[in-house]
Amino acid sequence: MSPPATGERALGGAARRLLGDRRLLIATNRGPVTFLPSPDGGVRPRRGSGGLVTALSQVGRHVPVTWLAAALSDADRRVAAHPSLADRWQTDDRQRLRFVALERSAQEAAYGVIANPLLWFLQHQMWNLPERPMIDGSTVRAWESGYVPVNRAFAEAALRETPNDPAPRIMLHDYHLYLAAAEIRRQRPRAVISHFTHIPWPPSSLWQAISPAIRTGIVEGLAASDVVGFQTERYAHNFLRCVESFLPDAAVDYRARSVTLPDGHVARVRHYPISIDVEATRRVAASRAAQRRAAQLLAGSGPQIIVRVDRLEPAKNILRGFAAFEALLQRSPRLRGRVTFLAFLVPSRTGLREYGEYGRKVQAAVERINARFGRAGYRHVQIFYENDYAQALAGLSIADVVLVNPLVDGMNLVAKEAVTVSGRDAAIVLSETAGAYDQMADGVLPVAPADVAGTADALAAGLAMTRHERAERLARLRAGVEREDITWWLHRQLSDLARIVPR
Repeated sequence: MSPPATGERALGGAARRLLGDRRLLIATNRGPVTFLPSPDGGVRPRRGSGGLVTALSQVGRHVPVTWLAAALSDADRRVAAHPSLADRWQTDDRQRLRFVALERSAQEAAYGVIANPLLWFLQHQMWNLPERPMIDGSTVRAWESGYVPVNRAFAEAALRETPNDPAPRIMLHDYHLYLAAAEIRRQRPRAVISHFTHIPWPPSSLWQAISPAIRTGIVEGLAASDVVGFQTERYAHNFLRCVESFLPDAAVDYRARSVTLPDGHVARVRHYPISIDVEATRRVAASRAAQRRAAQLLAGSGPQIIVRVDRLEPAKNILRGFAAFEALLQRSPRLRGRVTFLAFLVPSRTGLREYGEYGRKVQAAVERINARFGRAGYRHVQIFYENDYAQALAGLSIADVVLVNPLVDGMNLVAKEAVTVSGRDAAIVLSETAGAYDQMADGVLPVAPADVAGTADALAAGLAMTRHERAERLARLRAGVEREDITWWLHRQLSDLARIVPR
């Protein structure tokens, strides 16, 4: 693979072929920052969380970007009405932030009823299907008066940002915006559009559990894109099967990985494993704030350290991770008082009942472990409930073992961040159901997400592994992440879109 400088040049060439003198327009539900009121009556930014924001925040280093996001706070709405407020916080015009001020009831229905929890839980295969979901009249109303108009509002906002361009270049992202491409295509037939889904795309059999109007609308909306992107080849294949199942008039070509609609439009279905900006991640990990926090964490920990970094949500499988740690301490008394589990958990979707209940169960599990195995002045598990990126990287840098055991994940950038910043040649315990596993299988300790006993074995193996073996495994993983970084991810997408432009 080309060295980084060559990758940058290749990306620049693809961007020029695709964009010319245009800006790339990125549309997401959550932006790179959200704004809060400041004491002086103005607004101040707070960095967004999650893999999507982490990855896309770095795209503007490579191409000029206008980022369109939903106004999630009252301060965001102020910025939506007065965009210059956002511009004050931006030092580089290559990255512009614009907010879409959505009608509140529509936004609440789209996000709180359809996107979360219906689509999120469905795509992460977390529904207890004999009981839920229940697609009743309120769900249908939330789709028709929430999700559909929100997608229309995003499409219209995107077109307002490109008023004189008959063929704007637009990248839509994730499960909040499945319908936007179709509306953009209706108004600007020559638009060059991609849609990238950051979360898993399950088999068509799961989609059959929900309303035909919803599942067909989603598949039709995505197929209006020029490129439909997913994290893994398996997810891309699952989408093609959905098209075959739910759009009988469309032609699916599995060899070419394409969908041809009755009007002749062709959607290319691809997979692009998302990654990180390696150098930017290392700069944060090397910052004084991160180094100071790493020293503090080391001082308060035992000789060996296990670390996890996650949003606090059911899909991350945090409870089974703690159950595996508890089993490890139960069967290995020699580890008691010697190993510390540092968990950096970012509060997520706190308004959803399922998430609140899950958070309380996590806290109860931690209290149980500490009460059972702790002693005066020592806690085996330490939890940090906050969104502090430098602190999370500090934790990853001092880990002997990093546990990444989601039930299912589109990708999981924590695994890639861990191998990038590790200062102790950490062993990586990784779920086979994380998208990252496809790229990292040859260097990690694999686990099945429901296998608590197997996860305890993997933690034990990581702690017992020689530093030499850990270093060898980490070197392979690090080389892969450096080779297939955020530049590589973006270059592949822009190159595929650029090939469409001569059309």
